[in-house]
Amino acid sequence: MSDEGSSPILVLEGPVRHVIALLDLWSVHHHEEVVPELLKALTAEIERDGYLKHPIIVDAASHVVLDGTHRVEALKALGCRWVAACLVDYRNPCITLGCWYRTFRGASGFEHLVEHLRREAGLEVMSCCEVRPEEVGKPPTALALTDGRSYARVLADFKDKWEAWALVKVVEQALASLGLKLGFQVEEDAFKELSRGRASVVLMTPRLAKEDVVEVALSGRVFPYKATRHVVPARPLFLNVPLSILRASRPLEELEAEVRRSLATRRLRRCPPGMVIEGRRYEEEIFIFE
Repeated sequence: MSDEGSSPILVLEGPVRHVIALLDLWSVHHHEEVVPELLKALTAEIERDGYLKHPIIVDAASHVVLDGTHRVEALKALGCRWVAACLVDYRNPCITLGCWYRTFRGASGFEHLVEHLRREAGLEVMSCCEVRPEEVGKPPTALALTDGRSYARVLADFKDKWEAWALVKVVEQALASLGLKLGFQVEEDAFKELSRGRASVVLMTPRLAKEDVVEVALSGRVFPYKATRHVVPARPLFLNVPLSILRASRPLEELEAEVRRSLATRRLRRCPPGMVIEGRRYEEEIFIFE
């Protein structure tokens, strides 16, 4: 439900229950940082469209944004008061949480990269035979690098996953200074990129738990961009809520009733997992308002 206790706009039942409502923009908490270039482009797109296409996904209990950080900040920049949101129970095991590995192309040699991180970034990097994904983010191994044959651990004295993830940006910047091209892949796909020669090296990042996400967000901190990858089954797309509603100072009940009436005239199409919408591949089932 929204902050002021009005009726939800719509409830979609399924493996994950989605409660669609309007939320106060200032009531939600981010867990990932904003990328200025992405925010600028999205703000221009939403202003040009005149509406917010997709609702953000929010944990109902904590109001932590699971998906939609840039949409929230774009609406703030456009003078909005409200955001269309899907409130979900983050504890639901059907909502899964993965992480993004970093891939780099153009490396001239693994040992050269390791030495560069030691010398230029001041990191403690130890070569080793192998690193398992579950070891990353557990002291003293903050991060790990591999070219598929050799491995190296980035060692540090860190208290939690947030401090371990802070080192990801240090490594990214250090390798970017060598002219390497950065990419983002889920764990399995990152290693496929290595085996196919499409990546020179993979940076293995710490796996996060849902508790880590909520704790960091509510503390006012954020993880780097592309730290989490949430799969939320049956999420709705293309609500297309006008900016005139999201900017309005009328009573919340009136605004939600207006959105409810609009959605009632449209058909809801159920789409299977694997759909690519506007360049994004959805691993989960989605619903599209037409």
